Amino acid sequence: MMDKEDLRDVLNWDRCKECGECLINCRYMDFSKQEAIEEIKKINRGDVVSSKVIKRCISCYACDAFCPNDAHPYERIVYNWDYRYKIKGLPIRASYLMPTRRPNFRQDLPYSSKEKALHRKWASETPPAKVVLYPGCNLLSMPLLAQGEIFDKLPVWGSWDKCCGEMYFRMGLLDPVAKIAEKLTKFYKGKDIEEMVFVCPAGYNMFTNVLPEQFGAKFPFKTTFFTDWFLNEWEKGTFEIKNRLHESVVMHDSCHGRILGDDFMNRQRSLLERLGLTIHETSQNRTHGLCCGVAAGCNKYSVLDLLLNGMKQLWTLDRAKGDEVAIYCTGCLLTLSCLRLLNPFGKRLVHTLEYARNALGESVPRGNQTKALWVLLGITRYALPTYFSSQRFYVNSEQ
Repeated sequence: MMDKEDLRDVLNWDRCKECGECLINCRYMDFSKQEAIEEIKKINRGDVVSSKVIKRCISCYACDAFCPNDAHPYERIVYNWDYRYKIKGLPIRASYLMPTRRPNFRQDLPYSSKEKALHRKWASETPPAKVVLYPGCNLLSMPLLAQGEIFDKLPVWGSWDKCCGEMYFRMGLLDPVAKIAEKLTKFYKGKDIEEMVFVCPAGYNMFTNVLPEQFGAKFPFKTTFFTDWFLNEWEKGTFEIKNRLHESVVMHDSCHGRILGDDFMNRQRSLLERLGLTIHETSQNRTHGLCCGVAAGCNKYSVLDLLLNGMKQLWTLDRAKGDEVAIYCTGCLLTLSCLRLLNPFGKRLVHTLEYARNALGESVPRGNQTKALWVLLGITRYALPTYFSSQRFYVNSEQ
């Protein structure tokens, strides 16, 4: 069981100056400087009773980017959630969202025969090449995105049981994340892989930073984000751009994108600009951008929190310049697609993979809205009937 001592190097207890900068910049809670200082003091001493942040934080993760001392305020918050979880467990309404429980909102979507064939192909026991793409649970939910010329040269390798643990991390369930770090370390040891490419910044951040630095995972390969891999291969002449794009788009940044930094977010824009797109920004963008909403359910396990915070970002994107929304996170694409069903008259949501494949002259099947509909139907069927139940459970990450 992980405790405060296990996380000494991560939480950097002595590094926090209790200046409050991490909370003054919070986009979801409005604190004065003095209030922010008092709140970070409460967080540091584990005051789960009176801390507004521990009760109301929507898990957007951005406070780590705001901290001037690299003191990991976000991890301090989720450490307190972990303490709460160990005492109380999770409400049963959260069960449908757990990647290791069945049914869950990704694995139990209806999949076509072609999609199931891709799942089987990607789940091979041995890696198909020395450079492979890790799909993550969100790309597994929308597998038709990963077809065509790109994936002839970058084969996908991964399956549902290779979960990176990001959802558990965002909920503050530290022991399940530690077990996943151990499991993945054991699985990848000795595998003939030189480079793992990621199309989702959540998985990329987990494999590159969180699992190795905070949970002791060891991976024998280089980690690369898809944008960097594609640009490098394009410059080497591997790919020929056949159709220069002309759309005008507004950028949506993921929570993990903000943590990965300005240079990472700039590279996402650079690729799209080189493909021909005109980039616009929201009024709150980059480090100060808004979450797609999915993390808002990680504290109180509330669908209402998710809806309200996600719709706030969707409205922000729809009011900004640009005819489409450019998204480089597969998780954000799925979440915002669910919200788009509730507000169907706004901008089209398009993933970086779609733009890259369109530029190569390929037609990409648009399946995100259909998947989103099934996600909402699944939540209605499995989660909502237990919404007010007092039953609770603990996660078994080995399921």
